[in-house]
Amino acid sequence: MPSLIPFEEITHLFTEFERTAFRLETRRGYATDRAGARFKAFLRGVDPVPEPDHPWNVNVRDKAEQGARFSRVRIVDEPPTDGQRFLMATAAGNVDAGEDIRVVARAEAVRLELPDCDFWLFDPAP
Repeated sequence: MPSLIPFEEITHLFTEFERTAFRLETRRGYATDRAGARFKAFLRGVDPVPEPDHPWNVNVRDKAEQGARFSRVRIVDEPPTDGQRFLMATAAGNVDAGEDIRVVARAEAVRLELPDCDFWLFDPAP
């Protein structure tokens, strides 16, 4: 497996790309979600409230206004894990901001031989 690049070293890519930023999500959950109050409330039955002013959503809207596009494909188990259910419950806010999110069943992802690790693809810098 290639070495991972710390997130702090790639944050500039989310604002500097010009056309497309694509993510493949393969994990069954994320530690950053599990540590948050929204996830804990979700497990208690509280639906996540959209956060239109969250910096992620603000950036997605700004990039969309510039003609750029964020998209992702999320691999989901059957039945979905708590982490995957949370991601699907919070996706509406991302979609409202302009992100295109698609879901594929893990069995189909395996059949298609999709990679089993998360990644981002950005258009090349000029």
